[in-house]
Amino acid sequence: MMKHIHFRTTLALASLVFVASNALGQQVQESLVFEIPTDARSAALGGTLMADLQGDLHASAYNPNLLDSTDAGMIALDYVNYFSGIGLISVNYALEKRRLGMTQVGMRALNYGQFDAFDAAGNDQGTFPGSDLIGFAGWSHPIDSTWTVSAQLFAGSRSLNREVAIWAGLEGFVQARWPQKGLAIGAGITGFGHQWGWKGTQPTGSLPWNLQWSFVKGFKNAPFTLYLKGNHLEEWDLAPPGTYDDSVDPLTGEIIPSKTFKFGDQLMRHIALGTQIKLGPSGALFIGYDYRRRIEMAASQRYGTNGFSIGGEFKVRDFRFRLSRNTYHFAGSSTHIGVTFNPRRFKGNF
Repeated sequence: MMKHIHFRTTLALASLVFVASNALGQQVQESLVFEIPTDARSAALGGTLMADLQGDLHASAYNPNLLDSTDAGMIALDYVNYFSGIGLISVNYALEKRRLGMTQVGMRALNYGQFDAFDAAGNDQGTFPGSDLIGFAGWSHPIDSTWTVSAQLFAGSRSLNREVAIWAGLEGFVQARWPQKGLAIGAGITGFGHQWGWKGTQPTGSLPWNLQWSFVKGFKNAPFTLYLKGNHLEEWDLAPPGTYDDSVDPLTGEIIPSKTFKFGDQLMRHIALGTQIKLGPSGALFIGYDYRRRIEMAASQRYGTNGFSIGGEFKVRDFRFRLSRNTYHFAGSSTHIGVTFNPRRFKGNF
């Protein structure tokens, strides 16, 4: 019976991949509301997690398989201070566990800040805002003690002054966890949906989607856990055009062959690495590395700490706090802040 369930689960995910890869219509511009994880821990470990050894309400906003029964009634709040006045906020609430699994509801909002407006004659017309917004509802179902599947519906809008578009979509996930071996694997399709231009000249088309996987390994006699993550497996070559082209010596005209190992570079652009180090029952340290971000955000061959991230979490009474920093460029880093708490514990105090 379980073999049939596993087969149907694999078939469903494969069907979703097939439909996504054959989606009709042009592809619209990607939104950071899907690409940047608001969760400080996920961001510090290399990106959204498709698997983990334990539940995580913050990370479950991007993967409902990470919901846990102990999260019931809990709220996770996250904030990201990005670049040039851009900010993201996220709120996620886990409902009580039911016979068929766990459910969650939440929202994410991306604020692009204020822009200067001018008419056709160049007259100042003040400022206008820009933002992206989605609401989501996710559900996870344990097939057995090892395998879990989940799905998440999302809907929202993107707006820039009078330019407005709406979007909706479906995400799917599968995870396997072996606690005794300290091992977890998972995969998922995120951001799969469609955008409809509503007002102005916003385009209509399919949303960029992301086929991801995660491999997690913990150790009984060591205080750390390793995370290996793959991104955008739906497209092999993520390098900008001309990356592997030969160059020409401006003085001699001689052709200089590219020294970049093409296969290795293409492979590593999909990979992110992370490590979680336990600091006792109330704290942890996170360290991550993203090759693609490091190589693409270099300035004049200066890399600095691009692609590296660091963060941590600690518990104070009924609150659990998270903080991380991700270096994207010499221009600065993003800061991720998160807190988890149970609002029912404070009812008698207000």
